[in-house]
This record gives sequence, C-alpha cells and structure tokens, in this order.
Amino acid sequence: MNTRRASAVVIFLAGATTGALVTHLPVSLASADTVAADLSQKKFRVFIDEVKKNFVFGDEFAGHYSKVLTLSDGSRRAVELTPMVHNGMQVVELKDTGGVTYMSLSGTTTNGTLMVQVRDWAETRRELKSQGWKIP
Repeated sequence: MNTRRASAVVIFLAGATTGALVTHLPVSLASADTVAADLSQKKFRVFIDEVKKNFVFGDEFAGHYSKVLTLSDGSRRAVELTPMVHNGMQVVELKDTGGVTYMSLSGTTTNGTLMVQVRDWAETRRELKSQGWKIP
C-alpha cells in the first residue's frame, strides 16, 4: 500500500513539475508570411523633422516609404521605411543613408539632427475614438 501511495505522489510531482516547466516555454509565433502580408497593407503616418525644420507632416504610406531630404546644413539624407517582421517582431525598418535600424510600429528615432516618427494609423484612430474624438 505504501508503495502505491509513493508511486502516486511521484507521478503527481512529475506531472506538476512538467506543467510548471511548460508554462515557461515561449509562445509559438504565427507564420511570418501572414503577418508580413498584413503589414504591407497597414496604413502608417510618418513625420520627419530636423531640429530646425519640419520636412514631412503626416504623409500616409503603406508597404514602403522613401524620401530624399536636404538638411539645413546642405547635407542630403535618404530615408526609407518598410514595415516587416524582424526576429519575430512587427517593426518598421528604417534605412537612413546607408544605416539600418528598427523601430516599433508607432515609434520615434533620432539620428543626429534628424528625427523620424511613424504612427500605426489604425491604432492611432482607435485610441482617438476611445478618447471621444470624432474621426472620419
């Protein structure tokens, strides 16, 4: 009888331990192809500013955005934005005259005197509506 009870306790503890370990495993990610296709159709707003001057105010884009800017010091910058999945995360890839970095779907980054801001337009609209704004 004691052997049966001990076996039951060991089996219970093994199951509980296995369950606890499984809860700490990472959640599987959805197919990158499906997410990437969704991101190519998602609308964004982009704002690009130099500390001294506003270049772009709220241009809407989906899939890809590029613009060449001449800064106040005469230098030229080529900015490209592409929503994508990178390392399992939904991001906006920012190429700025040769450099590549990633930002969130509603994020801001500064490179020198140039600031690039992107807003997920659907999310922004949802937030504004929840705050009582009348958005068409």
